[in-house]
Amino acid sequence: MVDGAIIEGLNRLRSETLEAVATGESLLAVAELVCRHAEQLAPHAVCSILTVDTKGLIHPLAAPSLPAEYSAALDGIPVGPSTGSCGTAAYRGEPVEVTDIATDPLWAPYRDLALAHGLRACWSSPIRSRSGRVTGTFAFYYRTPRGPSDAERQVVETAVHLCAIAIEHAETQDRIERLAYNDTLTGLPNRACFHERVEADLAAGRSINLFFLDIDDFKSINDSFGHQTGDRLLEAAARRLEAAQPPCVFLARLGSDEFGVVLPAADPDPDGERFADKLLAAFAPPFLLEHGPISAGVSIGIARSRFDGDDQQRLGSRADLALQAAKKAGRHTFRVFEPEMEAFLQARRDLTEDLRRAISGDQFHLVYQPLVSLDTGALTGFEALLRWRHPGRGMIPPGEFIPLAEETGLIGMLGDWVLTEACREASGWPPGISVSVNLSPVQLRKPGFALDVIRTLGRFEMPPGKLKLEVTETALLADERMSRETLTTLKQLGIEISLDDFGTGYSSLNHLRLMPLDRIKIDQSFIADLDGDNGAAAIVAAVLSLARDLDLETVAEGIETQTQRDWLRAHGCDGGQGYLFGRPEDAATARRLIGVRNASATRRRRA
Repeated sequence: MVDGAIIEGLNRLRSETLEAVATGESLLAVAELVCRHAEQLAPHAVCSILTVDTKGLIHPLAAPSLPAEYSAALDGIPVGPSTGSCGTAAYRGEPVEVTDIATDPLWAPYRDLALAHGLRACWSSPIRSRSGRVTGTFAFYYRTPRGPSDAERQVVETAVHLCAIAIEHAETQDRIERLAYNDTLTGLPNRACFHERVEADLAAGRSINLFFLDIDDFKSINDSFGHQTGDRLLEAAARRLEAAQPPCVFLARLGSDEFGVVLPAADPDPDGERFADKLLAAFAPPFLLEHGPISAGVSIGIARSRFDGDDQQRLGSRADLALQAAKKAGRHTFRVFEPEMEAFLQARRDLTEDLRRAISGDQFHLVYQPLVSLDTGALTGFEALLRWRHPGRGMIPPGEFIPLAEETGLIGMLGDWVLTEACREASGWPPGISVSVNLSPVQLRKPGFALDVIRTLGRFEMPPGKLKLEVTETALLADERMSRETLTTLKQLGIEISLDDFGTGYSSLNHLRLMPLDRIKIDQSFIADLDGDNGAAAIVAAVLSLARDLDLETVAEGIETQTQRDWLRAHGCDGGQGYLFGRPEDAATARRLIGVRNASATRRRRA
């Protein structure tokens, strides 16, 4: 029979416990509240609440009346069939009543520990989550051998229910916090947690080195082997980074393949360069994944708070600049921020804005370089080349603004303008003189690009055979399937396709086999070395032979001497381009050259 005082006390226990959970009190505070109320309602009992982790280990949560050394001795004990009352109750998933610890075999391994602290009996009940998992135990210890009374059973029933609510609420809050501050794939702290750590270190005046790390060529690995392999690579990379770091380092995944590190600036490695070398070495062995070994390096940028600013945003920006410098230096290396990097970035920003204005401000123009037949010397066409005359800086080299246009996404608009202007000019040329236009990866990936080309040709009433489009292997690699489909459509319309700069980059023979090509353009770097480099001559000869077997026309770029022309013609090269035949000139000069060549051809026919 439970009297009214117990019922009133249980109601107060429920009310205060639920209020504590609702107002965000810590799990420890809630558990101690339950223990204190339970011991008031059961004055002969000593209360203990343990948690059970996912590995089956028990941990003391609250036991305000038990000696601290007793509770500490229980920490980390695995649940099992003979682990006292609590460990056994958690193992069985049911209450365990031991009325005499001195004689009960369940307590054999821990009997001396309990008796030394005056504990003679223990009744423990499992605490379960809503899913049924045992998350803890609630126990009453007694100073004399005995079992629980009816009133005590009522107290324990209520307390176990409240503990289940409190523990599950705390676990839910922990999961929410982990999602907010931890990366779900690698288990590392995430960007938000990283930023808080950096802000705290800087606010406390601690000198730190901020590292930004990127896995080299991660996108190509992801594209080649799939996102699942990419995820496994990120997990393995995180483990290697963890293994390489000393205890003082804070490591986080910032997103995609980017990681961040906070390293205290201290002797004997004040700038973090030794640690950077250690990280690079960690990425030297291949990663053994399901597709086999995959090699992946890492690029690292470092900014130092004592030199580069104590503001998180500025420090992060400078670490990122150092990272970009490491990538440009060839990857799998590190760079420490230098002020020149910031000046370079500002110059790029200014140039980007100038580039945007130039597209709409009539600052671009085309020049045309002659293409000739090496056999007859006849003019066969021109390659259209883009030039930018900046109003303040004068002529800006294509090698400076073309990569910038590609990075900023302006290359698509620029490429469309080049195609339109080249066709506008070439539409007035006589039959037999073609124009070659370079395509960017963005244009090849653009849905409906082939239709755009058809519209442009129709606009200027220009035959498709008069247009030749040049692509690099880099452009083909961006999306091989779409590139092949687009080029096949264009070729079926009568437009010829050239593979530009062959011999550099990937030089995949598979592209020669699968892509709808008409010709190969041999890169000028090989032509320049023809006279004194037997290796270059052998490569060019092999390419010419391969092209003949594949029924592909060949054009050599960068011909500057008669000796080079004679060698190429003797080895069967079809066409040539270079200063020997003419430099890139404006449209008016190109038209005059066409007129001169036509007049010469007419005189030869009459003679």
